[in-house]
Amino acid sequence: MKIVILAGGPAENFEELIAEHTEGTDTFFVGVDRGAYCLMQAGLPVHLAIGDFDSLTAQEFLEVQAYAEDLQQSPAEKDDTDLELAVLTATERFPNASEILILGGLGGRFDHGIQIFYLVLQARFSKLLSKITLLDAQNVIKFVGAGHHVLTKLPEMTYLAFASLTPVIGFSIKAAKYELQKTDFPLNFSLSSNEFVAENPVTIDFETGIVAVIQSRD
Repeated sequence: MKIVILAGGPAENFEELIAEHTEGTDTFFVGVDRGAYCLMQAGLPVHLAIGDFDSLTAQEFLEVQAYAEDLQQSPAEKDDTDLELAVLTATERFPNASEILILGGLGGRFDHGIQIFYLVLQARFSKLLSKITLLDAQNVIKFVGAGHHVLTKLPEMTYLAFASLTPVIGFSIKAAKYELQKTDFPLNFSLSSNEFVAENPVTIDFETGIVAVIQSRD
């Protein structure tokens, strides 16, 4: 089971991205605020619609209300963001989901994007670290904790980058175009514009910390 969450931000080609990343798997679709309307317009299921829906017109909200299997409307003023509520609700329902794909969260308001990027730092989401993937038309972002990781090139992507969310000890990169010997980063870092060599896997190792692994294209 995969969980697909479509937020209300820019979501260019989201139908194609969803198809690429969910082919042959059971999928639970969550629309966050306007994301629910976009899923409906694309003819995709809306198993759960969640949010304050302040971005919808009255007519659009009625259409989503009629279309969604389950609609949970939250107050506009609250402690959690609509996306946080979506992740909490979906993972409570499917705690063993293999992957949580979040689309429509990047490329819009910077404060929304950075909050989504740092989602895995919240203690309540820490167990989802390796399950969360952020997607848009140009980027696939995954998160990894300390250890040895073998990275495989996505055929549609060109570049490989790394960004830490915490201090990182003993970070190394092997078999990439630009390798890195074991290095400590006491402050957050960003290492961009690396590449795979042909189709060969790249390996990274580190002893402590959390790192975002970003594959992207122009």
